[in-house]
Amino acid sequence: MLKWFYELRNEVADFIQIKNKPLSELSDPKWICDLVLLVNLTGYLNYLNLKLQKQGQLVNDMYSHLKAFQNKISSREAQMPSGNSYHFTTFSANENIAFAQYAEELKLQSEQFLNRFSNFENKEECFNLFATPTKSILQNASIHL
Repeated sequence: MLKWFYELRNEVADFIQIKNKPLSELSDPKWICDLVLLVNLTGYLNYLNLKLQKQGQLVNDMYSHLKAFQNKISSREAQMPSGNSYHFTTFSANENIAFAQYAEELKLQSEQFLNRFSNFENKEECFNLFATPTKSILQNASIHL
């Protein structure tokens, strides 16, 4: 839905102008860049959401999706300060983008994501033992496993 709004922002601005209720944000380049970042992040989150809702998954599969998402956000965060927005497909090359600010936003999102799923970090060894018992160190496993 948010991506549709972004794609139709010019038409929305024209419609609002016709109704004599102009919205200055739709012509503000900084606001548009913020919207672009939000569009990309919600796209990544929607993709993760679909992965997590897939039927017939075991908890270790879901944990793998969470770790993959976390790694993607961390890699995007590392790429931003250098001006690399390759994975943020909605950014256009001619926009003046505050990459350092967006790197900080991604860092904050990554930290919040880690906090939200910190309980899974404690169970990672169990998930690994369950998923790949031949590659796990059995001496480190809990006695009940």
